[in-house]
Amino acid sequence: MKESTLSKITASVAVAKGMAQRALAASPNPQWTEYEMQSVDEWIARQGVKLDRSEAIRRLVELGLKAKGKYAWLNSPGT
Repeated sequence: MKESTLSKITASVAVAKGMAQRALAASPNPQWTEYEMQSVDEWIARQGVKLDRSEAIRRLVELGLKAKGKYAWLNSPGT
């Protein structure tokens, strides 16, 4: 591949990444309801440490995965 073609591809990728980051910055998941986002924000406020939404959601997922064994019956078919 010619160097100029490679540099054009690299520049295009950089632009696309920037666009994606800007699109996701305002709302990490546009399908989330206001209630869900407010619930996450309230959980963050109760933690006693400064967290951004991304880190809070990672921690909540981790907690949910750990609790999965205790509450496996919730995910069983027919519930």
